[in-house]
Amino acid sequence: MEAAIAVKDLKRPRELRDTLEREREVVVTKDGRPFAIMIGIDAEGADDALREVRRALFSSAVLRARRRARETPISKAEIAAEVKAVRRRRSR
Repeated sequence: MEAAIAVKDLKRPRELRDTLEREREVVVTKDGRPFAIMIGIDAEGADDALREVRRALFSSAVLRARRRARETPISKAEIAAEVKAVRRRRSR
């Protein structure tokens, strides 16, 4: 299991830095529930790491949307109604 740290414990930067150096990733929790993820990176690779994290988050969002679409499909009438509503709002 990955290392976890509570939001309130972020006030101890040395402990956080040591954990990141040792584990390379930390799940930040709030009230015991995952809230954020911190990853250790090399300074010269920060831009590349951020780009990869964004790509992974985008891919995950697309997978969740596809899963929702399979579980609760939208009818053609619902799609048409949504398109009509958006066009109406844009024309104002």
